[in-house]
Amino acid sequence: MPIASEAIANEEVFVPAGSFLRGCSSDFNNGKCDGDAKPINAIYLDAFYIDKTEVTNGQYNNCVAAGVCQLPLTTESETRPNYYYNPSYTNYPVIQVDWNRANQYCSWASKRLPTEAEWEKAARGTEIRWYPWGNEDPTCERINFAPLKCDTGGNCRTYPCVGDTVAVGSYPANVSFYGVLDMVGNVREWVSDFYEKPYYLSAPYYNPQGPTVSAKGEHLVRGGSWADHRLNGNNTWVRIDEADIYQTERIGFRCARDAGPGGTPTPTPVPTPTPVPTPTPTPLPHPASKELGAAGGVLWQTYEDHLTLLEVPAGGLSTTAQFTLTYAQLPDMQGDLQGFNHFLTLSSEQAATLNLPLRLRLGFDKLSGVKAETVQLYRQEGSTWITQGLTIAQSYPGYIIASIDKLGVYGLLGETYRLHLPLMLRDE
Repeated sequence: MPIASEAIANEEVFVPAGSFLRGCSSDFNNGKCDGDAKPINAIYLDAFYIDKTEVTNGQYNNCVAAGVCQLPLTTESETRPNYYYNPSYTNYPVIQVDWNRANQYCSWASKRLPTEAEWEKAARGTEIRWYPWGNEDPTCERINFAPLKCDTGGNCRTYPCVGDTVAVGSYPANVSFYGVLDMVGNVREWVSDFYEKPYYLSAPYYNPQGPTVSAKGEHLVRGGSWADHRLNGNNTWVRIDEADIYQTERIGFRCARDAGPGGTPTPTPVPTPTPVPTPTPTPLPHPASKELGAAGGVLWQTYEDHLTLLEVPAGGLSTTAQFTLTYAQLPDMQGDLQGFNHFLTLSSEQAATLNLPLRLRLGFDKLSGVKAETVQLYRQEGSTWITQGLTIAQSYPGYIIASIDKLGVYGLLGETYRLHLPLMLRDE
């Protein structure tokens, strides 16, 4: 196992501005999602920097020596009685720190804890990945975790790969879309957000910060630890609530900071690498999702302010259509949308032969989403909005099917909350 250098522990990774899809769908990767991680939804984040690895014992001790940070609540790890002070573990993640200690350190370093949304984007990127590296299940060679093993009678238990923490950056293959290491495994990580179970449905599209209060005083931790299996935090979507005063040998943290205007780095008191140049705002291609199974898939491209989705039916690209969905907040929250909750732009710029009318399916989670009796679809004709020729039919709870007879700009008005993926276009 390679041992990480102290230089790695001081590096940051640039995450560019733009939208991405966070959360989990009920059939994602043939797994079962926790209710608080649904639905998959698009959000937009400004550019930021995030630490490449978790904060180490050595880094945290610098803050203690400066008289700013408090010592960890205990200096032991699971198997090492002198974990914090032993120089052999200087480059191991600091543990036994509650949320306030983690927040205090990041503030001292002129940084902050990442938001939950920032953590997930840094871990997942602009693809819907089950794990930071992709959708291939983890192994003890890739991350420090606890595989879940079951016998023939269905009795399951975890068997830790190591049974304690390892040096940060010890698993180069445990790397995210943007190059961040150790986002799953080793230790769970505090984020800045308070915990609220149904938060995703009411979260704003731009830079969600999490709930403003928590009745129970609980913040979130993300990512799994050396003692967790792959479905208990060691993936990109599981949300875990912990009391602010909670500390354990399984929880650490990393810091983040705003990138500044145009992605220009801001000064910090700790060494930072030469920043990665800001990528040009070109669309990023993504692989087909698994939402539609064997019948086909959906391709999407991420832009700074919208998503473009293409349906890929079974058998190839013979019948596709392109449309753009601009997400809005809850009703009456954004006046620049002329009162509409969502806009959709249908075009044929990247489509093959397009046969009208089309059937547009909107919605995803059958327990929420859109309802036929509470929404109205409009099409823009010049300076007016019309409903002629537009028919909405209920498919089943959470979905609507709209019959579209023309390309153009459409507005959706009513109790829609946020539209959920997948959104599909099909020939009638």
